[in-house]
Amino acid sequence: LEAQAARALGVPVRIGALSARTEGLIPSIELLDVTLLDDAGRSAMRLPRVVVALSPRSLLQGGFEQLYIEEPVLDVRRTVDGRIQVAGLEFSSQPGEGNAAADWLFSQGEVFVRGGMLRWTDEQRGAPELALDKVDLLLRNGNWHHHMRLDATPPAAWGDRFTVVGLFRAPLLRARDGNWKHWNGQVFANFARVDVSQLRHHADLGVDVARGRGALRAWADVQRGEVVGGAADLALADVNATLGPELQALVLPSIQGRLGGRRLN
Repeated sequence: LEAQAARALGVPVRIGALSARTEGLIPSIELLDVTLLDDAGRSAMRLPRVVVALSPRSLLQGGFEQLYIEEPVLDVRRTVDGRIQVAGLEFSSQPGEGNAAADWLFSQGEVFVRGGMLRWTDEQRGAPELALDKVDLLLRNGNWHHHMRLDATPPAAWGDRFTVVGLFRAPLLRARDGNWKHWNGQVFANFARVDVSQLRHHADLGVDVARGRGALRAWADVQRGEVVGGAADLALADVNATLGPELQALVLPSIQGRLGGRRLN
């Protein structure tokens, strides 16, 4: 198993303990203290408990029917040139570049991460590090579709627990390609209570919000891995914001019309 995992992910893997059991036709294997090593042989990622379920189909495809990961601690980084790194594993999104780790992950039937901790660093935006707690991630992959749901708790100053859902389809000839630059679909995000002035560091809202708290729901259309359109439903209080040029052209004429032509600064 260590050798198979190392071939799939491209980095050395160590397993502290292993046990197996069979319930019906689908056997499962429990792995404890799974460690992924970097090029220097140091621990880059430690997974306290992993459970994998096998089936004849998954064995033929060289993967698992279900992969369950409990309480991992993950460092996720977007580099200046747009590459995504997870605990040192690179999930390339550059055209023409393959990536064994991403291809393997997005070819598994189901992946469920429960109770994890995620530290997100976005070097491309120059945003401050964001630490998310109690992270639950569900990923379901089919021949041409990828469905995912993320539930996470941000720092108290950020707001309450939020949900992000993504529904994507891959091109016919890229069914087992983990490069999301080829995907089309939709993303939905729901924040019951959020400080939008914090959120703006990590997402383009079309509004420069210096202050504002409340609820936010957003929908985004994705084509070939890029956001091409969307809509947002906001209910904010104590707002101090500056509209971007595109929103000014759409919103200000309507507002000034309601003010009887008086200038709005």
